[in-house]
Formats: sequence, structure tokens, C-alpha cells
Amino acid sequence: MGTRPLVGTLAAAALVLAGCSGTATDPGAQPGAGQADNRSDEQEVGPDADVGLDEGEAGVAPPMPVTPGVENLTGEVRDGVRVFELTASQFEQKIANFPVETAKVWGYNGSTPGPTIIANEGEEIRVEITNELPPTDPRGPSMPPGPSPTATTIHFHGTHMPNEDDGVAGISQPNPIPPGESFAYQFTPEHAGSFAYHSHTDGAVQELRGLDGMLLVLPSAVDPQERVDRDFVMTLQQFAPIQDGKLTDGVLVQPFPPGGEFPIDTINGVTGDASREPLTIREGKTIRIRVYNASNSVHSMHLHGHDFTVTSINGHPIAPPDRNEVTTREVGPGNFFEMEFTADNPGNWIFHCHFPHHTANGPFSGYNGAPVGMTRVFHYEGYEPVPQEYFEYEGPSGR
Repeated sequence: MGTRPLVGTLAAAALVLAGCSGTATDPGAQPGAGQADNRSDEQEVGPDADVGLDEGEAGVAPPMPVTPGVENLTGEVRDGVRVFELTASQFEQKIANFPVETAKVWGYNGSTPGPTIIANEGEEIRVEITNELPPTDPRGPSMPPGPSPTATTIHFHGTHMPNEDDGVAGISQPNPIPPGESFAYQFTPEHAGSFAYHSHTDGAVQELRGLDGMLLVLPSAVDPQERVDRDFVMTLQQFAPIQDGKLTDGVLVQPFPPGGEFPIDTINGVTGDASREPLTIREGKTIRIRVYNASNSVHSMHLHGHDFTVTSINGHPIAPPDRNEVTTREVGPGNFFEMEFTADNPGNWIFHCHFPHHTANGPFSGYNGAPVGMTRVFHYEGYEPVPQEYFEYEGPSGR
């Protein structure tokens, strides 16, 4: 189905909808319910499943992915189509503990990255978006004087759809969505996997102000030998809350920072120090990390204390004979990877970008010199806790 304007506009505040429960063979099967607990290994499952993968072998339900600090959006089924509602707007979000705390960003449903959209393999989806973005100030003499209306679109990155649903302003969607108006994209994702969604209108500005999110299509069942125990979703972003050449609290993030370097590097919209708590795992479990790079830079993602295996690249699984164990993987802009590791080395271990500037907030490191920025801590259940000071530190002079 092609793109279409909605009849009338949606409510300005988008709703996070609960879907209908059911079995995997039911087109209304619920992929999951809201944000799962980051602190438990008893992760919710996706669609119920008991289907054969190979002759004589039953499949099992995949776990429900967890997006730490960000909501899951499972939508609701209407007339056999899973419907998701998004509102694009500007808002203030906490992004760090220091040297700034908040910034004005753009995002979906009051969050950057936007909620993780989760659907079932094989089902048709419909994403309805309302544009509540503010006017944009002109950026040069060729622009007309005064603020310009901010139109937008959504592109579903990595999955395939009819051309009219590709969401590229001026090309596949010649007329982007004006402020105050709503629009719908409707298609059936080609296959299960990790994908993304983001604005494809004035992308150099809109994406870097935060109009990004992940789209996950869960399989109806997985081979029991391939099923993971925890499934974490992480979007990599960079922000520049700069005014008069200085990092400044509460200002709109700039898409073209002075010198080209973004001073605040985040996972799921916050630096490591502002993540509030570690990601708790249990010894012996298999852990998946889904990583999407929504930033303007390459990130060299490194896991301490473990090897990990890249099992999928840009929505396409890698056959087991072709997988290699590594400790670091470069993730370029627009790429998404699925990485898995076995929790076999108890402790408090960090997962972070290995570009040194990306593990600081501006020029500052964290508590006692700890890495912050694009960092998360995996904590083994039963091991000594991560020092609470790490999550409460406010910078070298108390911010």
C-alpha cells in the first residue's frame, strides 16, 4: 500500500498502544508489552510459538527486546494491520549529568531515540505520524527571512517497502508532511531482523537533532539453540548543545557544531553516567546487543572481559560457519549489528565506543576518571555493585 495523508490530524500527544494477545499464527499476536525490566533475566517473550523449524524440531518464542531507558511500542491490531502512532516534536530531555544536564532535542513521542517499534514477522504494519515540529531558523542568505515551516517524513531504514512508502522528501515522497498534519506509511516488512526509522527530510539537521529510532521485526519462532536469554537494544547518537561557542544547559542541539565534533556521545539518548543503573545479567546466559548508529561518526564498539560474535548485519543473519569472535567492531553511520556473547566472566564490565573523545562528556571524564559518554555497564547478578557514585557524579566542580 502506498503512503496516504490521514483524514484529519491525530492528537498532538501520540499514544503508546497495547496490542491484542494471541498466538504466533494469529495476525494479532502481541510482540510484547511495554518496557521490560532491565534488572531481570526473566525477559518477556515475543509471539507465542510452537512451529517446526526443521522436521521433528519445535521452535521457541524469541525473548522480548529491552531498550534501556526507552519505551517499546507494540501498537494495536486494527483490521489485521498492526498500527503504530508517532508524534514528531521538540522537547527538553536529560542527556547527561555534566557538564550540561538537559538539551532541547527533536524526537518521537517525547523521546530521542524514539520508541522501539516492534512487530511480528509477516504482518502488515501501518505507522501514523503527526508533525508537531517547530519552525526552523534559516541557515544562510539563500533562505527566506524569518523561521521556515518544518516539514518532515519517515524512512524505514534497511527493510523494503513500496517506493511510495520510502519517505524520501522531494523524491519518493515529493511533498513532505507539513506542520500540524498527519500521514501514514503502510507495508509488510520483508523479513525478521533489526532495522531503523528516521527522518529523510533535511536529514543533516533532523536526524542529528534526534529524529531516529529502531524498528524490530521478531521471528515467529527461533531454533532453541539460537535463542538468547537477554536482548538489549542500543541506539548510538551524538549531540551538540552549544550556544555562543560553549556547552550550555537547555539549548537546542546544533547539527553543525564548531569544528565538526559533537561533544556529547550517548547510548539511547543519555551518557553512561546519566543511565541511572547498570544492565544486570546472569552468569551462563547468552546476551544479544542490537546496535544502531544514528550519529554522524563511526564508532568502534568494544566489550570488556568477553568476546562477542556478530550474528547479523543490517537485518541479515550471518550463517554460523561464517561468524568470528571479536572484542571490537566498527559501526558506521546508518549501520546496525546484532552481537552476542556468553556471560562467563562475572564482574562489572563496560561496553563502549573506543574513540577516546567518545567516552567523555565534552572534555570531562566521570567519577574517579571513569568512562562516560557512549558507555554502558553490564553488571553480573550477585557480584559487587557498580559504585553508585558513577551514576551520581556531577563533574569536576559539581556541575
